[in-house]
Amino acid sequence: MRLSIIISRIEIHVKRANELMNRDLSDDVVFSALSMECFQAINSAIDLGEHLVSKHNLGIPSTYREIFEILHKNKIINEEILNGMKKLIFYRNLIAHEYYTIEVKDLKEIVDMLNILLDLVESVKRYESGLGK
Repeated sequence: MRLSIIISRIEIHVKRANELMNRDLSDDVVFSALSMECFQAINSAIDLGEHLVSKHNLGIPSTYREIFEILHKNKIINEEILNGMKKLIFYRNLIAHEYYTIEVKDLKEIVDMLNILLDLVESVKRYESGLGK
């Protein structure tokens, strides 16, 4: 059940982020809302990774990046997803800790990369259904 809730959150935040891209990003409210949707989408992906690592006793990661390195090592995700998640985690940390440096071009790049989260979801679904093992 928890897995489906996390997956649903990822899909919702990615959808909302894509919808906000069609709005005026020079509007501070829209800009902030888009930043938060990206942040929440990435955080939900981290939750998904943590859930899998814990559920399958794959190790104890010490960083967000390490979660996805463990998933890659265990063949749950491919290298493209791993590399994309590393970049998205960098942006997540930028939003969280240095939000004043984020520019419209950064948000556009993040939203363009959010499809990696949907690829992550598909890889997890395959793995959990036994097709990825």
